[in-house]
Amino acid sequence: MSTQAVPPIPERAGKRSVSLPQSLVKEVEDRTGKTGFSAVASEALEQWLAMAKLREVIEADEREFGPVGDEALRPAEAEW
Repeated sequence: MSTQAVPPIPERAGKRSVSLPQSLVKEVEDRTGKTGFSAVASEALEQWLAMAKLREVIEADEREFGPVGDEALRPAEAEW
C-alpha cells in the first residue's frame, strides 16, 4: 500500500451569469487580467460563504446561551 499523498481531484466548474457594476469588473480585470476574474470571484464567494456559516453558528449559540455579557467581552477585547 502506498503512503504517498494523492492530490485532490479538481472540482468541475459551473457557469453562472451575474450582473456586476462595470467599474467593479474593470478594476478587478485591471489587477488580474481577464483570466483571473473567475478566481477572484470564487475566492470572494468562498469567503462570503464562510462568514455566512459563522454568523449561523453565532446566532445558534446566542439562541441557546444568550448574548455574550460584558464581563466576558472585556478580557477577550483586551487580548485582541
